[in-house]
Amino acid sequence: MRGGRMSEPAVVFTIVAEDVQDLAEQASRLLLSLITEALKDRGDARVILSGGTTPRATYKLLASGISAQGIEIEKVSWFFGDERWVPHDDPQSNEGMALETLLWPIGAPAHTVHSWHAGSGDPVECARRYDAVVKAAMGTARTSPDILLLGIGPDGHTASLFPGAVAHLPDGRQVLVAPDICGSNTAPQGLSLPVAAAAVQGGAARGWRLTLCPDLLRTSRSVIFLAEGADKTTALRRARKGDPGTPAAWIRGRKTYFIATRDAMGPEQPDYGRDIRNA
Repeated sequence: MRGGRMSEPAVVFTIVAEDVQDLAEQASRLLLSLITEALKDRGDARVILSGGTTPRATYKLLASGISAQGIEIEKVSWFFGDERWVPHDDPQSNEGMALETLLWPIGAPAHTVHSWHAGSGDPVECARRYDAVVKAAMGTARTSPDILLLGIGPDGHTASLFPGAVAHLPDGRQVLVAPDICGSNTAPQGLSLPVAAAAVQGGAARGWRLTLCPDLLRTSRSVIFLAEGADKTTALRRARKGDPGTPAAWIRGRKTYFIATRDAMGPEQPDYGRDIRNA
């Protein structure tokens, strides 16, 4: 997207999983394949991880796959798409869950894990620091992440982009969460733009949240959405159809995958992209 307009996705796939275990198996195989592809094609891999409960089983299976295939883990960099305002040892921490289920089991070197360092100090300053960290680690402000893993909330949020919430940007602006909150059309002329991070408060967010901006997220080469549970059906349908009022619809990669359980899909059959389980 440039200038506030969403571009058409290059390729969109829908994978319908039988249940949560099948979802984890499908997702972990895809993630492992994409990491391997990035290492082969570009020599390293940059992965943005999701939090919450849905990816927990996926991370455990991915850790086993990485270990079994002997992936060069020092060449994989890990980021977190969003975080609650808690330290990593809090049970609610996205980073803590990923460390426990994936990053510690594979022995990821500390310098490859890019933490928000949440839960201490000022959330807006924390977002400012992570903006700088992500820019430095990506090489340039517009270098593409290889893989982005996301969830979908019942209200359509993804990462911590909540409808109706206010984003406090590292450059000092406060704007409503929108597809282009970090983009040039929302910034005063001549202002150096943040591309990575925002502190979010309001909407359905309880307390402070930290999130990467949609402007950065949709530069990802591959985007994977995971959805399970009947309470996600409406939000998933809106996201897949590109509803502009649904934050999950704002994010597309060069390739975008929706991996959803049958109860999350609802009674309708996939009508956007193709069901690659049956291809």
